[in-house]
Parts: sequence; structure tokens; C-alpha cells
Amino acid sequence: MDTRIIGIDLGVTAQHQAVVLDPATGQFTGRSWRFSNTPAALQRLIQRARQGLTGKVRLIAILEATGMAWYPVGGYLYDHGVTVYRVNGQQTKDLREVYHRHAGSDLIDCRVLTHLYQIAAERLTPWQPPSGKQLALQRACREFDRWRQLDVAIQNRLTSYDQWAWRSLTPLIPAAAQNWMRRYWYDPWQVAQTELATLTAAWQAAAPKQPADIAWIPAWIQRAQELTRLYGSPERVGYADLQATLQRNLTLQQQSRLARDELKQQIILPLYRQLYPGCYLETLYGVGPLSAAIYMAFIQNIARFRTCAQFRSWGGMIPASHQSGQAEAKGLRITQTGPNLIKATLYQDANVARQWDVQFAALYYRQMVDYDKHHNQAVCACASHLSSRIYTILKEQRPYELQDLQGRPISIQQSRQLCLTQFRVPEEVRQRKRVRDRHARANQRSERRFRR
Repeated sequence: MDTRIIGIDLGVTAQHQAVVLDPATGQFTGRSWRFSNTPAALQRLIQRARQGLTGKVRLIAILEATGMAWYPVGGYLYDHGVTVYRVNGQQTKDLREVYHRHAGSDLIDCRVLTHLYQIAAERLTPWQPPSGKQLALQRACREFDRWRQLDVAIQNRLTSYDQWAWRSLTPLIPAAAQNWMRRYWYDPWQVAQTELATLTAAWQAAAPKQPADIAWIPAWIQRAQELTRLYGSPERVGYADLQATLQRNLTLQQQSRLARDELKQQIILPLYRQLYPGCYLETLYGVGPLSAAIYMAFIQNIARFRTCAQFRSWGGMIPASHQSGQAEAKGLRITQTGPNLIKATLYQDANVARQWDVQFAALYYRQMVDYDKHHNQAVCACASHLSSRIYTILKEQRPYELQDLQGRPISIQQSRQLCLTQFRVPEEVRQRKRVRDRHARANQRSERRFRR
């Protein structure tokens, strides 16, 4: 059967450009041409790819994931019998450095895409068009993540204001009272001039369901008095305007949390349960309904990954490798390919799994104690193993069975007990790995070298 490879450089606002390669001769069949997203133009693209051939022809199309411009082109070609591969732009860029190091154009990208299939076909994953519901689930997961990032950004901003205006609230005021204080009592002059009983009554009226412990209020008043002496005048900082800024941020944060919860309960989880009613991902410890929905929103069909190694590489939580002769580099960074939301979810779920699943706990323990890794590196190693389990569960369509280190079934209570006893990382090891302590030791080494 004859084969033709179509390399397509997609344009978001401009027209697309394509070129056809005959792999039998290694030559392009003609000049490149431009086309638009119309059925007639796409049909002419297929006809030009078949030009000069009779009988059955295998057509392969390679295109980049450029915005959403790939979707109508890829969908039409797929429906008309073309095998479509959607590739990451970084792959095209890497090969372009070899093909034309000091030049770049749409034509070069088209040709690079065709050669990419010839060089590394086994590294490419065939694309299948998702349904409208699957696209809706993925969009909702991305929107959820944007709301979550906004929430984190606002919280970081509030913490930064607190550090400047109050020398931090974390050790001073309980977490439940911080937003109340930011909204109504952020001016230290106002706090310092108010009696203890008045502040106590105001807090108890604002949060009647909170614990009755008010031991923190005198320390709060004392801090306010220190700040009035430090700044001398409220106009030095502009506390009234600063409190108004905090109020706007708190309102926006509250809105983001409401929108995020509504998105999760009314869109993401119902769509996930409708599309994947028999999904077993939630049987993995650390993977909840929301995490399972995020995984399936991007995986869609596990059959598109031929091997577990290919799936792990797509997830991006595997370390890079470099070997030459008898030497092999160690401690390289993770590749970080794949969707950012998948990487973040794998990390969070692995951090939970290593506290409940004894096999993850043992892996985390070895990374921290035996291999001298810090916490983030150890959790990333657990995340890589978690991606392997996700692949196996989806491939075999069976629930996860919790087992001990010898492969025998174990209860969650027994597994948790082993995590807390046999594989508990000693505190002195954690202290040695903390960023602050590592920086302090590095500074000490620098000072010793300087003194010499």
C-alpha cells in the first residue's frame, strides 16, 4: 500500500500551509500550498495528497497543537480516513534546529513535521476527535484550575500585605479570624484605641460558632501598639486605603471560591460520571472524584497510549536521562512535558497516597532517607509511579487493590499504620532537607571559603 505524509503548519488567523512527502522516495510530491478551514479546501488537500496514485493509499497527517486551529482540520481529515497525529510544538522546534538551524518559516515547519513522523513514529500518538461532552469536561477542568490559581494568587497577595503592614498574621491571629480582621480591624491605631472587651465582643458576634478561645486578642492589641510606635502616623502606610484594597481582594476571593465550587458540583462531576460511569480511578488512594475527572478530561481514551512508558512520558513526571559510555547522569530534572494541570494533580495526589498506601510510603522513605532527596523530589518519584498505576487501571479496567510490600492484600488501616511507623521519615532527615537549612549550610560553606 502506498503511503503519503502530509505536514500541516496551522495558522490561527492566517491560512494553513501543507506539503506532501512520499516516504518511498524521500521526496516531496510538489510545492507547498495554502488552504483554509472549508470542506472544499480540505477535500482538495486530500486529493492533492493522493495525486498520481491509484488504488488504496494510506494518508498520514502531522500537525501541531496550535490553539484550537488543529481541531476542524484534524476532525475533517480523521472523518475521511486520514491517520492524524497531533504533536507538541517543542518537538517541531527541536527538529527544526537540526533541519534549518538559522531559519524559520511555515514551509520549513511543514517539512519538519513530515520528517518527524519518519524519524520518531513510535513516539507519536494517533489522535482521535473527542466528543463535545469530553471537550466540555476538559474546558471545565481548565476553568476550575484558573479559579484555583486566582484564589492562590489573592491569598499570596494578602499574606504579602500582612507581612508588610502587620509583620505577619500567621503566628499572631488564628486562621479563622484573619479575614475578619482584614475586613474590619486592619488599622493598628483603631485596634490600639479599642478596649479588650469591645474587640472580644466584636469577634464573638462575628463568629459565634468558632471556639471561645480569645487568648490571642491581647497579643494582637500589643502588636498594634508596637506598630503605632513604629510608623508614628497611620498616613505613613495609609491603612484606610490598604484596608479598602484588602476588602476588594477578599470579595474577589470569595467570588472565585463560589464559582469554583459551583463549577465542580454542577458541571465537572456530573459530566465525569456521565462520560465514565465505570471508571476505577477513585479506587486509588489519593485520587478523589475531582482528580479522576481531571485525568479523564485529558486522557479521554487510554488506548491512544500504546505503552505505559509512553503514558508516563506524556504526563511529564519522569526525570530526564543522559548516558554516555560508562557514565550516566543522576539527579536530572523531570521533563515537565504534558498538560500542567495533569502534573499538578499527580503531585497533589501522590503526596496524599504516600500517607496511606504503604508501597508509596516505602518509595517516599527510600527517596528521602536512602537517596538523600528532598520532599519535592520524593513526591515527584511517587507521582511517576502513580501515573503507572493510572495507566494500568484504565488499561485493564479493574479496581485497584491495596497490597503490602510482598504483594499481599492489606486493609487501609494496616497500610496506614505501616506508613506511620515503619516508613515514617525521621524529623532530623526532614530538617536536613528543608530549604532554609540547606541555604544556611551553603552560606556557611561560602563563608569558610571566603575566610581562607
